[in-house]
Amino acid sequence: MKDRASYTAEEKLAIVKVVLSRKRSIQDIAKEKGIAATLISLWKKQAEDAMVARFQPQPKGRRKVEKPVEVITPETKSLKNDARKAKIKAAHLDASLKESKKRVAVLEQQLGELCSALGYKMIKARKPRKARKA
Repeated sequence: MKDRASYTAEEKLAIVKVVLSRKRSIQDIAKEKGIAATLISLWKKQAEDAMVARFQPQPKGRRKVEKPVEVITPETKSLKNDARKAKIKAAHLDASLKESKKRVAVLEQQLGELCSALGYKMIKARKPRKARKA
């Protein structure tokens, strides 16, 4: 029993090019190469189908890229859950900080009014200077 021969894409292309040029018949090429004529006919048909498909009108716009399937492991799920909780906590802290700043502004205004009513001059605290390098 004979082993099956395998042909590279380049070898198939060279044979199909000769067939398409119509200089020689499929039977002549089959005898010369030791390949069944039906196999060469199959390659020719596949090449013609590929050419027809290549010249079909293409849809306009960007090609749709399939998103890769995301594998969710328990560790990934846990990390995503932790990240979601951290975002929620950060939003709450941000809202709390804004509210605290509003309260401080109101208290500073009230303190200023109180000082002026008592006849005191309000002095704002200075930021400490940075130490100089020697």
